[in-house]
Parts: sequence; structure tokens; C-alpha cells
Amino acid sequence: MVNEKGAFCVKIEKGAVDPAMDIQRPQKQTMSAFEVSLRFLGTGSAFSKKYGNTSALLTVTPRGGVSRTLLIDCGRTTPDDLARSGYVWTDIDAIFISHLHGDHIYGLEEAGFMGRYVLNRKPHLILPDAVIAADLWEHVLQGTMQQGGERDLTIDDYFTWETADPDSLAFSFNGLRIRVYRTRHIENKRSYGLIIGDRPNIVYTADTLFDEEQLAAFAAQGSTAIFHDCQLLHFDNQVHTSLDQLETLDASIRARVYLMHYGDNLEQFEQRISGGGFRIATRHQTYQFEVGASPV
Repeated sequence: MVNEKGAFCVKIEKGAVDPAMDIQRPQKQTMSAFEVSLRFLGTGSAFSKKYGNTSALLTVTPRGGVSRTLLIDCGRTTPDDLARSGYVWTDIDAIFISHLHGDHIYGLEEAGFMGRYVLNRKPHLILPDAVIAADLWEHVLQGTMQQGGERDLTIDDYFTWETADPDSLAFSFNGLRIRVYRTRHIENKRSYGLIIGDRPNIVYTADTLFDEEQLAAFAAQGSTAIFHDCQLLHFDNQVHTSLDQLETLDASIRARVYLMHYGDNLEQFEQRISGGGFRIATRHQTYQFEVGASPV
């Protein structure tokens, strides 16, 4: 759907999945197939100077339909990474934000300013819940974007936006149901990952602590690829999953895992990573999949 400014707007429709972490229920409806691809603009940690902040372009194509592209997270380096990859803001149909840390959101200022003052086209945001939606403006963007001349501007002056349905914890993007799920990252801070499609599906964890049971459940529910946060060194009181922890997974799960959000010392660990059966999500690389989709 396109609004009066020419911005692509994703319409939320309620799904038929139980809330929160219920990923065990088998799908009973007739599935259709969608082609999806992930192209990484950046694959590094918050402090990476070599690989850029982790963000990816998720392109969803219904069989025989038109492709739409969702930018997953928009961090400090993302606008430059987007340009280096040959993309412009008008190539993006919507932006999903997993949580409110600078390496996932600081690029939104450029997106909003470009939309308002250059492109005359509001970017569309998809946010996991209403708390993150409110905090994004009030605690992050307002300080640099509120002043606009005769009146104070609001988030609605820069963006169109929606939240995932609070009951199903899902949103529809180009006809494909994408579920959000809570992750443990920082205590008392909301953060989410994505389950893209139904059986089969792919998982994008964004930033998360290690959760072995959850990963086993994903694999049992048909996740053919799991793009997972990975801190290469293990520390006390860490807020990311370490490679040491991921190495404790069953080999059948490790074979589905693509590591992302790693440090600039990746080369020191490449042999160990490949020996453990993992794959590395690589900047500017496109990963293609077919996922199932129940009607939305």
C-alpha cells in the first residue's frame, strides 16, 4: 500500500499463532512458498571498524509476485554501508528495528532527514512493540530531529510506522508473516529477533544471550538457517552469545548457524569456526532461501 507521500506502507494483519515463545505448534493450514534473500550490509559488532554494524536487506518475493525489501536494523554505519553496496534509500520499503542501541538505530536520523528534506518520502518503520516505538522518539531521535521551524516536529513528520501485532507477535511484509520473539540481551531492555516464514523458516537473532533450548526448538520447528549473534571471546557478564557457548550445540544445529555481529579479530577464529561446523555471514554476500507461509 502506498500513502500520499509515495511511501510504501505495510499493513498489519493478525496471524494465527499463539503469543510469545510458542513456536512448537505445527502449522495446519495450506502453505505457500516465498523466496527470501538476506544481503548483509554489515556483519560486525558495535565497535567494528572493519565489518560495519550488523544490518541486512531482507528481500521477500511471493511466487510470481513483486519483490519488497526490508532493512533489518539501521546502525551508525548503515547509511554508508548501504551506499557502498549500491543501494539508495528509495530501494528500501520498510525498516525493522530489533532494539534501541546505536549500532542498530543511529542511521535512522539520516533516513528521516533524507525522506523529509530530499526525497519527499517518509521511510516506513516496523517496531517490535509500543514501548520501543515510544522510546525510539522520546529517548533517541527527538533530541536531534524535533526542531523544525514554526513548530516542534514528531516522529510522524519523518516516518510512517507500525508495531507488530501484540497478540500474535507478528507482522506481514509483502504477504509473508514474520514473527518477532523476545531475546535476552541487556537486563530490563527490550530486544527482539525475527522468525521469517513458517515451516521451513529462517531465524535472525539480532543481539542475544545464549539460549540452547530456544535454538533446539527453532531447529525442531523447521529453521533451516539461524543467523546468530556471536562474540568471539567469552567474558564474565557478557551481553552477547560467545563462540564458546555456540560450540556446545549439537552438530545438527551448528550446521544451520551463520555467525554475525563478530569482532574485527574474526580472521584469528576462522579455522576454528569452520571446524566447528558453523558458517560466517559475510558482508555484501546474498543468502537465498525458500520459506513456507500460511495465509495471513
